[in-house]
Amino acid sequence: MSDTKNGRIDIASVRRTQIVEAAVAVITEQGLQNLSLSEIEAKAGMSRGQLTYYFRTMEEILLAVFDYLVMLIHLRIGTPEGKPCDHEDVQGAWPWVEHLFTALLANPPVSPEFSCLQYTFLAQIAHREDFRERLAMLYERWRTGMAMGFTEDHERNPRLRNVPPRTMASLVQAIMHGLGMQLAADPNAFDRQEMLNLCLDVLGTYLGRVPGARKKRKRATKKIAVSNGAAGRATRRPSRTLGRRS
Repeated sequence: MSDTKNGRIDIASVRRTQIVEAAVAVITEQGLQNLSLSEIEAKAGMSRGQLTYYFRTMEEILLAVFDYLVMLIHLRIGTPEGKPCDHEDVQGAWPWVEHLFTALLANPPVSPEFSCLQYTFLAQIAHREDFRERLAMLYERWRTGMAMGFTEDHERNPRLRNVPPRTMASLVQAIMHGLGMQLAADPNAFDRQEMLNLCLDVLGTYLGRVPGARKKRKRATKKIAVSNGAAGRATRRPSRTLGRRS
């Protein structure tokens, strides 16, 4: 959310950001079920008139909170290259697959309050078209970016398995959503590192990739084999030499 306009402080943007951050604080501290205009007023230090001047309804605040949390997730997740989240900065989909699954499974929840809000939106899409559209727009943007990445992967390396890009992106998205829902209900539902290795192994095998964990195992196995081979040659050489001298 920008707080400046034409080089000057945009008071309206500042106030809207304060209201949204107050709503996020209420959700975090008390749960979405306790979010109300009264609680937001108290947290933001504003009157009801000020609140409704910038947001006419609670639904408008929820939509703004949803967008704000998506922005926070992008900033916190970053990219496989450690840069701010921007799909144009990272070529290909596989680095994103590894990065996103690691962010979901190996690290603490990026924004647990977002999961709560996302499921609330899903529960109401039957009668709230604006909620459905917001979720559909988010999922489509995510799907499109990853599908483009899968296409780029195959163009750079035609030997990779040629999978339908959008379908594969949807599958990756579905796996992540399912795992996220399980973890939201029970943080100890499964061993996160085991699940991370399994997901990358399964997806990598199908896509013709060798995930990082398997690469390390292969390197370690090769190193052991080379070491054993060198040791074997070292023990065999003296016997051959002695045989020629005799």
